[in-house]
Amino acid sequence: MAQHIEFARKGPFAHITLNRPRAGNPINDPMLTRLTTIMQGLAAEEDLRGVVLRGKGADFCVGRERPPGKGKKKDKGSGPPSAYALHGRVMARILAVYKAFRDCPAPVISVVQGRAVGFGCALVGGSDIAMATENARFSLPEMAHGVAPTLAMSALNRVSPKGLAQMVYSMAEVDAPTALAMGLVGQVAPAAELDDQVQELLARLANYDTPQVHAVKRYLAHGLNLHSEAASDLAGYTLATLNTRPR
Repeated sequence: MAQHIEFARKGPFAHITLNRPRAGNPINDPMLTRLTTIMQGLAAEEDLRGVVLRGKGADFCVGRERPPGKGKKKDKGSGPPSAYALHGRVMARILAVYKAFRDCPAPVISVVQGRAVGFGCALVGGSDIAMATENARFSLPEMAHGVAPTLAMSALNRVSPKGLAQMVYSMAEVDAPTALAMGLVGQVAPAAELDDQVQELLARLANYDTPQVHAVKRYLAHGLNLHSEAASDLAGYTLATLNTRPR
């Protein structure tokens, strides 16, 4: 049986591929666990310079797989006994993926084609770099299922707030140019050219000093949210530390 998540380490890069192309690469609970485990393992690899995340086939990821019978009326008392239990059963697994993305020292690069829906859209938002084909489409349809998509929104915190609110409340698909304008992706290219542009980026990363690559990710995560004086101090001391370390 083929792995639903393929993993390969090639030189200084890790490659993760969602491998359920016929269904649009939906994510089930075992896939959530495997993705988190892979990313947690990569967090300890000091020579890592990038993680490339893809979806095989026509779509990047159409979101979490809905279990059979989802949406049907449940018997009274059949649900989780408490908010704590529900959080541990469902929310914690999703949030663990987002945290593993943040904890990875190297940039996570999403390469997006076709649909990125719900959790798939959140994966793009939680990535450090996102590159998309011109036919990529993004959506958050959770409100139609009676679910406020706050988990996905937590991974999309670098997207324009007004654009994010529009996606959530309207549930309308966002095309690639709009996603670029919102800050959901950083680059849009024709499908025939995207792989070449990804390889060009990886070639540049391969030639950079690894601690400098890791420092940029940390500064993007923490420095930009600081008061201007603190941000400047962190920037200066980070660079001074990097440039005076033993080689």
